[in-house]
Amino acid sequence: MLKSKKTFFGIFLAFFIFEALISLWTGHSFDLDIWFNTGKWLSQGINIYFPPVHLGYPPLWAFWCGVAYLVYQFFGENIVVWRFVIKLPLILANFGLAFIVGRFVENRFDLGIGRKVALVIVGWSFFIYISAIWGQINALSALFVFLAFWFVVNQKSLLGSVFLGLGITLKIYPLVVLPAFFIYTLKNLGKKKAASFLISAIGIPVLFTLFVFALFRWDLLYFFKTIFYSTPVFESGAILQNVGNMNFWSFIALQGIDIATPWEVRQIWVVVLAGNFFYWLRKRKFGEERFVVSIISFYLLFMISYGWVSEQTFLDPLPFIFLLILAYRPKKIYLFLVGGIQFLIYVYTFFGNHNLLVFRPILEMVSPSLIVDIENLYYSSETGSFLWTVRGTLGLVIGLSLIGFLVIMLKPELLGILQGRVQDLKDLILKRKK
Repeated sequence: MLKSKKTFFGIFLAFFIFEALISLWTGHSFDLDIWFNTGKWLSQGINIYFPPVHLGYPPLWAFWCGVAYLVYQFFGENIVVWRFVIKLPLILANFGLAFIVGRFVENRFDLGIGRKVALVIVGWSFFIYISAIWGQINALSALFVFLAFWFVVNQKSLLGSVFLGLGITLKIYPLVVLPAFFIYTLKNLGKKKAASFLISAIGIPVLFTLFVFALFRWDLLYFFKTIFYSTPVFESGAILQNVGNMNFWSFIALQGIDIATPWEVRQIWVVVLAGNFFYWLRKRKFGEERFVVSIISFYLLFMISYGWVSEQTFLDPLPFIFLLILAYRPKKIYLFLVGGIQFLIYVYTFFGNHNLLVFRPILEMVSPSLIVDIENLYYSSETGSFLWTVRGTLGLVIGLSLIGFLVIMLKPELLGILQGRVQDLKDLILKRKK
């Protein structure tokens, strides 16, 4: 079945229709309000970084927000049409990722494995949730990073640096995997290629941002206050750092410990990623598989250690995780481990982080009373404190799960040892029962 082109593309088409339809009446109100206002401010000539709640990235995504706002006006200020237009690149990015990762695997392994990887990505619900339902842009940044990976391993480092630069220009987050790309180019393509890759990948977002600010004559200071997103370097009392999000910071917040005031605490992630850089730099051989693992490690360590990491950040490493566990190291247990982490993230997002309300637009049509019930669940004094505790505890559990998964990816032999110990324990229990 996987080798039938008609069946394969029929599945793609079915998922596209589903995502397109569900995009019309869903959305994370906070993020979609920012996308909408960004388009409006851009059309009015306002500095999009000046209002208190604004875009948290370089201005590349703002231009699509501007296009979506123009379409919204053209269709008589139809918000349903706007939701589809704003999410369309994100939905297409899901399919672009599935196709590109699948084609890469097909070229490296075989057609069957490539199709399998592509279908797993297309059908993995988190891609649909973040792109078509929530409306966040991580699928686009993940697509740019994987294209960068594709070109670099095919010795086209200049094109690779362009795509990684575009990913950073879109959502800064891909910057955390730049060290992995630098190490691979250094060890496989030489010092000159590595240096030019570094300059290009950093230069593209810097020059693009400076050009846009110069073109519109915006004050750059507001942008500098934005890019560290909720854990500002230049200000004390970073409130969101004090409550944390989907990692151990949210658990620390439950203990009433003030970690927001001392600025040094906010830089722990820098130390962690620097340590990871030197860990990989010491490796003599740095082939494709190790390159994939290193990218995953930078993503996951950032998620574990940064002050404010929300759920959608788990999407970015997923293409590389699937590439690793379905192609380079195919084992069913790895997929179960990823599924377990994904389940914890869903519990976190829907109960710990109040995100059942992404379905508000459709609920307003079919069952407005259910919205009231959900809001009572989230914000009432009876359940609110309990869910806050769930949030903090899950932050710790997810962080530990990511550490455990990363350790297994770094030292796969540990899983075999653990499985052996579990089997020994089962045998011992069975003997005692007899």
